[in-house]
Order: sequence, then C-alpha cells, then structure tokens
Amino acid sequence: MEKFNLSLDYFSLLSLHKALLEAKFSINPNNELISGSPLVAGIYTQVRELLCKSEKSEEWKVWFQLKNRSDYKEIAIIRIKKDKRWHKSSINEKKDILKNYLAPFTYDYKEFEAVLMDIDCEK
Repeated sequence: MEKFNLSLDYFSLLSLHKALLEAKFSINPNNELISGSPLVAGIYTQVRELLCKSEKSEEWKVWFQLKNRSDYKEIAIIRIKKDKRWHKSSINEKKDILKNYLAPFTYDYKEFEAVLMDIDCEK
C-alpha cells in the first residue's frame, strides 16, 4: 500500500488534534464507528506523538495522561457501552476495543484495568 506523509506546522497539527478530539469524543456522533476505530486511534496516536515532540512537549505529555482527562475517559466509557461488539467480546478483544476508544491518551496498567472493570461490573 502506498504511504503518504503530511507536512504540518504546529498550528496545523493542533487543528488536526482538535478535529480528532471532537470526532472521537462526541456524545452524539454522526458516525458511530469513529470513536472505536483502530485506524483513527492509530492516526491520533501519531498526532499525540508529534505534539509531544513539539516545543510544548512537557505540557502535552501531561495533557494526554488519562488521569488528567476524566472528562474524555467518561465519554469513552459511554461510547463503549453503546458499542454492540463489547458484550459479545472476549477479554482480549475487550482490551483491544478499550485501547482504541481511549486513544490517544496514555495510562498505566492499573488505570487501564480499572476502566475495564468499571465497564464490565456495571449493570
């Protein structure tokens, strides 16, 4: 498959970040598949990495920590609960689904497991 590269200045990258944030974490999205898309998660992770290499890298590293973004974590949980795949999936599949919904945020193992347990333990 042919690969393409974008050349973005900081403000263009910031605009792309904002557009992806809006698309992935909308409560009422136009396209239900965007929030959990592995492709969108991968692209957004690349955007995060580029922002974390910018002059404001330390600020971005803090911003992208899931523990600092409970608002987006809660939206991801809401979106996951609406995903028809969740309740039919094995634990490993659920972990993959959760990673895609939480992208581009960073977290440690305990945080990830806590979110997974919160979702599965709710009735």
